[in-house]
Amino acid sequence: MPKYQMVLDTVKGEVRHTVDIDNDERLEKALDEILWDLKNERGEVLKDGEPQVACNGKVLDLGAPLPRQGVYPHDVLRVSTIPMNG
Repeated sequence: MPKYQMVLDTVKGEVRHTVDIDNDERLEKALDEILWDLKNERGEVLKDGEPQVACNGKVLDLGAPLPRQGVYPHDVLRVSTIPMNG
């Protein structure tokens, strides 16, 4: 399974994490699982807001697999949040 480096913007600061994501797996599904594991195994949570993933300065489509977006194993994925108004 391909490995990717993730840098997550958590409430405690930046956290680096290596993750496995299948080539045909939608990014949204993979991200949900990764965030759940991070919260339950390490107590790390993202800042409040809607998750956003970027790679090489480009915001990624959460509904599409990574290779279809030109993202390949060992690329760095930056996970942050977009503050929600309200």
